[in-house]
Amino acid sequence: MVRAPTSAAISRRRLVELVSTWRLPEDEDSHMAMITVLSELVTNAVSHGAGDMLGVTVRADLGKSRLLLEVHDNSSVLPRLRCPSPDSESGRGMVLVEHLSIACGAENTMRGKRVWAELALPRELAGRLRAFERLGPPHAIVQRLLNAFRPLFRTESGEPAAVSGR
Repeated sequence: MVRAPTSAAISRRRLVELVSTWRLPEDEDSHMAMITVLSELVTNAVSHGAGDMLGVTVRADLGKSRLLLEVHDNSSVLPRLRCPSPDSESGRGMVLVEHLSIACGAENTMRGKRVWAELALPRELAGRLRAFERLGPPHAIVQRLLNAFRPLFRTESGEPAAVSGR
């Protein structure tokens, strides 16, 4: 994307769309962490980076319940943690990234640098899958549902209908 003051807002919007498209599990905390961290990484690349363009990469690993956010720019100057005073209006970006992520870092690349942060995703999706596994194979689930509604199925004479699961 173009390295411009609007890049942070555009990247946040695209991240929200991507998370929705990928149907990643999220809650209020993980959503806020995702958009805050990406916003800070992009803002730093816009403010302190080099070149006309910057790259944003998003990777998800549902097995580990992790989301990796990366921002690439053409500057070789790595970000550093600052200790801003309470009155400072800037300098808190990497502190926020460090506190909201599981791990974060920066390294030089052939064309500049990569600044990244790994975030935790809620395990909600895994929990839902395990709940279905406990119910048994699909035909067993259908049989249980049919049995639960058996009194609703009646023949023309009013007698309960015989229902088979498969």
